[in-house]
Amino acid sequence: MANREVHVFERSGIAALSDLQSHESKAIYSLLEKEQREFLIKEDHFRTSEYKWPRDPLHTWSRIWEYPNTYHHLKQWRDSRKNTEAALHGVDLGSGVTFFPFSVARLGYRVTCVDIDPIVSVDLPKAVRIIDHGPGQVDSRLCDNSNLPFVDGEVDAVYCVSVLEYIPDFENTIEKVFRVLKPVGLFILTIDLDSCGYLDIGVNQ
Repeated sequence: MANREVHVFERSGIAALSDLQSHESKAIYSLLEKEQREFLIKEDHFRTSEYKWPRDPLHTWSRIWEYPNTYHHLKQWRDSRKNTEAALHGVDLGSGVTFFPFSVARLGYRVTCVDIDPIVSVDLPKAVRIIDHGPGQVDSRLCDNSNLPFVDGEVDAVYCVSVLEYIPDFENTIEKVFRVLKPVGLFILTIDLDSCGYLDIGVNQ
């Protein structure tokens, strides 16, 4: 019996250049590029000069793969729960202020953006007022390094895109994620692997 071909987003590990050229990857990437472009057109209305993170994250580092991969899994998770009346509660961990939670909200999620940077709680509410994100919702919560601002088992899904490798004691952060997730919750984690030895998460870890 022939082996079933594995979907390009159903594999764990480092993406190959050929994966980026796959139909699945290119289709989602094209959609997200459009949505980020629409987001950036309006950024003068919500972006403050104190914001220090990349304004164009989709084209930064390996996020050209990480965002489409994350979007794919969140969409599948949402589609598998079509009979769920309430919006699934998703958490963008280390969100910054980007287009992506708005893309996730358009899938039907209630997205809570969580970050330690106070500027996120200033800029994001402004963006929420002017960026279309129906049928879902987008809000934010400020957190510190001690805990995530949710009760046990509160959220359906957590995604963390290129953030964990910059968090000291990242193992503890993962424990916190599983505390706030429901028992059948979804956790999507992507990281930039450090090949130069500057960060704790590298190719040998």
